[in-house]
Amino acid sequence: MSTFAPIALATYETRVADAITGLLVDAFPPGLRAVVLTGSLARGEGTWLQEGARIRLAGDADVFIIFNDRAALPPPEHIARIERAAGDRLAAGGIDAHLGMSPVRAGYLRGLRPEIFSYELITHGKVIYGDPEILKLVPAFTASQIPLDDGFRLLMNRMIELLATICEPDALPMRASAVQYAAIKLWLDMATSYLLFEHQYVPTYCGRAERLRALGAEPSAFGPIPLRRFAKTVALATRRKLGDSWGPETQDISDLETLINDAHSLWRWELARLIVPGASDADLLERWIAAEPISARMRGWAAIAKRAGTLRALSRFPTWIGLARKGSPRRLIYAAASELIFALPRLVEEEVVLRSDSRWIILRHGLPVTDSSRDQPSRCAWRRLGQAIAYNYNFFLASTRS
Repeated sequence: MSTFAPIALATYETRVADAITGLLVDAFPPGLRAVVLTGSLARGEGTWLQEGARIRLAGDADVFIIFNDRAALPPPEHIARIERAAGDRLAAGGIDAHLGMSPVRAGYLRGLRPEIFSYELITHGKVIYGDPEILKLVPAFTASQIPLDDGFRLLMNRMIELLATICEPDALPMRASAVQYAAIKLWLDMATSYLLFEHQYVPTYCGRAERLRALGAEPSAFGPIPLRRFAKTVALATRRKLGDSWGPETQDISDLETLINDAHSLWRWELARLIVPGASDADLLERWIAAEPISARMRGWAAIAKRAGTLRALSRFPTWIGLARKGSPRRLIYAAASELIFALPRLVEEEVVLRSDSRWIILRHGLPVTDSSRDQPSRCAWRRLGQAIAYNYNFFLASTRS
């Protein structure tokens, strides 16, 4: 088992880009307009881990393959083959990296809305092949135009990613590299989310750490998390993410409890800003779920049905009708995840929760899909729920905005 010890070597980013473009240019000569690298690699903030003689990219190398408007998009299985081929090419050179390639037409860029993702794309996306002006197709907007609920969505996504690593078989001890990396990313994007709500968002880890430090230095500094402590932890997390071997670690239950309690405080503060203050978590969630427009709720269920396929959609249709009356898939998954995440410190410490723990079983059966083959057996109901939440999130939500 590897430990989380990042290294900072930009040359690996160049090798990833070269492997991707070489294969794509050969595979799609007609209709291919540009290839754009996105995410932390494009910002020069990727995390590389030394594991023996090999180098591994923590996270994904995300790429948009942009075609002309009238070009036919390649089928998913074709993209999957190219991803594997690029991965194999890198692996032969001692680099392990998971590649995520998204084929889109140029019109996709014209339709992007103000969001954290699209803002970081237009400010730091790197054209590694083709039309150097392609990102100018994205409608211009400022950071202040990004809706606050996009920050809350980011916070929830990072909490679910931490939950997923902890609920994987053999994920613990707490110092396992996957747990460490997910915890670092949660600290970093707690800062992203908080700064967006405070209208102080900037699109890099280093920029956010500095902005949070400046806010914490103000005499009247106040936030849902004590700002000076929050800023110090985020600064250390940033250094760790970008290659420093020293930084905040989640090695025991007290570290996990600090992280989860701070995330919980931020979660409550943000939900109260989005709707109205509630007396309890359940009250906040109930009001938040009910506040979603019916049209958005229906779009979410339509997207679920499309992604699930005809046979699964038909078999689950009666259950989905009942769930649709309660809320959208995203908000129901987030609600179940929130309740489990905030109980994690106690659950991990005790590890004696019985399989018959009815609350976790009830939440599990309130998810869109509960019978996934990835929902592997586990020692207790809360881990089984965590695995089901991770499956629903990855399959239905991670690559969509519905």
